[in-house]
Amino acid sequence: MLALIASRVPNPAQEAADRDPGLLTLVFALVRAIRRESAGAVARHCELLSRSGGPIPL
Repeated sequence: MLALIASRVPNPAQEAADRDPGLLTLVFALVRAIRRESAGAVARHCELLSRSGGPIPL
């Protein structure tokens, strides 16, 4: 059945590059990872300062 449908389509569908959901997914995943890592780094920094007896920055 798929072969019959594909043989009747004159040209493959063309999609614009700006409508690619894969690009948006990649951007959002990168932003999420960067935010998660920066929050973890601040938490580790605060923990090290509190262990050493220094001032707690937050």
